[in-house]
Amino acid sequence: MFVVDRPAIMNFDVPEHLKNRITISDRLPSQYQSHRVPGTTVHYTEGPFGAYFKQEFMCNDFVIGWLNFDIKEHVFLHPITETPLLALYTGISGDIPCELQGSAEKLMLPEKKFAFYYVPPMAFNRAEFAPAHYTSVYISFSNSFMQYFSNKHEAYKPLVEKQLRGEQEGEQKNLIPTGHDEKEILKAMRSYNKSPAMMEPTMQGHVMLLTAQYFNLLLNRHQVPKMLLNACDYIQENLGEDLNTAGIARKVGSHSLALNKLFKDTYGKNVRQYLTYKRLEEAEYRLRTTSELVWEIAAFTNLTDASHLVRLIRAKHGITPEEYRERNKLHQAG
Repeated sequence: MFVVDRPAIMNFDVPEHLKNRITISDRLPSQYQSHRVPGTTVHYTEGPFGAYFKQEFMCNDFVIGWLNFDIKEHVFLHPITETPLLALYTGISGDIPCELQGSAEKLMLPEKKFAFYYVPPMAFNRAEFAPAHYTSVYISFSNSFMQYFSNKHEAYKPLVEKQLRGEQEGEQKNLIPTGHDEKEILKAMRSYNKSPAMMEPTMQGHVMLLTAQYFNLLLNRHQVPKMLLNACDYIQENLGEDLNTAGIARKVGSHSLALNKLFKDTYGKNVRQYLTYKRLEEAEYRLRTTSELVWEIAAFTNLTDASHLVRLIRAKHGITPEEYRERNKLHQAG
């Protein structure tokens, strides 16, 4: 049994044949400065496959690790931790196939979703990277920190006990799509640049909020029929695609009439209306948080065109998209 109650740190090993061909640094090269996270310690590794870097913030209860993998050639990297790791992992961009020792099947670390993971200590784990840029963040917890949440969510007690015992069976538990609220929390965590003395309590507040948000979403999902949940997840993950009711119904093993009724009974909207609602929600988020042009946002969310987005914003808020953006910038600044 592991008795040291501290959050574990995730590192990434390269394959043996590459170990004498890598360089390691505690500084980010100039081409990656746009990824710099204030107040963190940098761990940078470069090799013939490309580069990866981790930016860590550490305290007694948790470790936050901001991860970037800029991969030029196909490579396997090995996630490794010296002590049992229990973490909330969020994929930001890029899907990463992964094997955890003791897990019955190959896992996917998907973008735009978050879940809890248990990673065994000093175990053989392997993540596969095709050429691309991947970003993600993990928050590793001390056992006592997680006991606070597991006491309120019985299903997570076995994970906390695994960490306490240092078991050798890795596990992924309950993937949930990340929504706008979660993105805003992560954005606030990543961009904090105020008083260093207040960084730890600020991060603790954000971590508590993000973890509570995960469990709140989990509880809400348990109250939704699985077929409806699968349809909503599919819509959320494919807003920019050409979706229609028949295709969504086929994807979740249903029929258009039955799925429309299920949506209507639950949300008061049929599938098409719900799809438009989610696209508008994404468009509003992008208006608030980016400088993208209205036509770019309309294209990204697969709304018909810019005029369609203008009509939707006017109908809901009584103003133009530009006015909506300006008004929300003023609110955020205040």
